[in-house]
Amino acid sequence: MRPYSIDGAMAEALNHLNLISCHFRVHGQHHVANEIGKLSIMIVNKFSEGVEHLTPEEYVLAPEQDSATQESASTQLSSHIDSQKPNGSTYLCDTEKENNGYVDGTRKMPEGRHLHTGSWAQVAGSISNGRSHEVQCMSPMSLALGSVSKPSQSSDDGTEGRESGNAGVTLPASVSPDIPDAKAGVIRVYGKITRDFIQYITTRIHEGPLQDIRVETNGRTKVTFQHAAQALAFLNSNQDMERMLGYGRLGEGYRVELAEIVDWDEDHRRMNQPIRERRRLSFARKRLFAEGMSPDKWKQDIRALAGPGNIDFLWVFNSGNATAVFTSTVVARRVLEVFEDWKNGRNVYSGVSVTYSSDPCEKELVLVRETNRPGMARNFIKRTLR
Repeated sequence: MRPYSIDGAMAEALNHLNLISCHFRVHGQHHVANEIGKLSIMIVNKFSEGVEHLTPEEYVLAPEQDSATQESASTQLSSHIDSQKPNGSTYLCDTEKENNGYVDGTRKMPEGRHLHTGSWAQVAGSISNGRSHEVQCMSPMSLALGSVSKPSQSSDDGTEGRESGNAGVTLPASVSPDIPDAKAGVIRVYGKITRDFIQYITTRIHEGPLQDIRVETNGRTKVTFQHAAQALAFLNSNQDMERMLGYGRLGEGYRVELAEIVDWDEDHRRMNQPIRERRRLSFARKRLFAEGMSPDKWKQDIRALAGPGNIDFLWVFNSGNATAVFTSTVVARRVLEVFEDWKNGRNVYSGVSVTYSSDPCEKELVLVRETNRPGMARNFIKRTLR
């Protein structure tokens, strides 16, 4: 999938340059590999000069062209390459097509950290290590994770949160050791607890569903993954970023460590089929927010049922659909059970459908909000979760 932000695209480009450099080095062409490394540093320096003059909104890349246009452009490029190549056989590789998950519309970039000039130079500099007889290639995952930004959405209090467009990274199988499926992984995050801190963490996790996120003390937060292998994948990814950039997936000032790997309890087992419990609930009914029922009242009721500090975020899509994400599957279950009673009574929630939905940390969630503003049919916000 195409990266949604310019810094994500640069990380991807550096990844490819690194692979090319390593390939030349493996085949003994150390001078060529080193020159590619030097040119990569020049690219990064120019990139850093350019992004200094971009606003956060301008970090977002334009939509990809449709398939027909891409195919035409690809054909033209291939013809150009053929005309420039010397006589000989031509080998062309078909590019694997992935779905374009791009949502057109207004998109906000996070107000948090963007990569600094030094960080990009560090990434590019590691491509060329000056050793003429030693093969040393960076982890592609480290480069692809070069952008720490990750999308988020409306927070518990109704304000719009941070968002970015960096697509997630598929972790290689070698990252996850052979761990029995019936094991949960617990990590601890050390660092300053800020407003909407739960959301700050969850928007930076895309490895798999979380069973629980809990602030234990001022400066320590416990995060429980349903699967231990996914917790370890996050830790490995975080360590790769720390080695490359000096800070991990959560940004500067935060430290992540593995707390424990535990056997599944009943809460973890309920996350499997057929129940498939998740932190997220979806609410649906025709004209749910009409006839005496408003989004504000729904949010107020959800907060009352969940309790203080137990909500990740709330989102109203339109007049008939909304979603709520909580800090644990236990809280989501409690809220669902109450709504199951309410929907059978004579009240504003009569007939409403409430179901578990995929955790935003395991599956991409596209948040679409209808608006009455002239000339704009919808307001799009995207939360990327892989």
